[in-house]
Amino acid sequence: MSCILVVDDEPALRRTLRAMLEKAGHTVMEAGDGDQAVAVFKERPVDLVLTDIIMPNREGIETLGALRRLDAEVPIIAMSGGGSKGGELFLTLASQLGATQTLAKPIRQADLMDAVEICLAGEV
Repeated sequence: MSCILVVDDEPALRRTLRAMLEKAGHTVMEAGDGDQAVAVFKERPVDLVLTDIIMPNREGIETLGALRRLDAEVPIIAMSGGGSKGGELFLTLASQLGATQTLAKPIRQADLMDAVEICLAGEV
């Protein structure tokens, strides 16, 4: 299957997303913030990136831009749980800046898998 990079500062959420994605047959790499994500991506480009928006160090919007500069085509799913209105604003901004899909936290497994399938199929 595909190699997916999960970027989130919450280890428990990374583990949960990893378990869901690995159960579907994907290989998963993890990063705890945007700086780590860019370093991992430079070492091994991936088929898809899932990134949180609100993180320490290099936050999600900055990470999105850095990844786009490295690979303009890689699908990126932006995630945010920054409050109902704040989360929507962050996700709208991420979409405008190149996120392929957006997901509001908490993320349902069905929604995650649908977004992953759409991105990997190039249907966006």
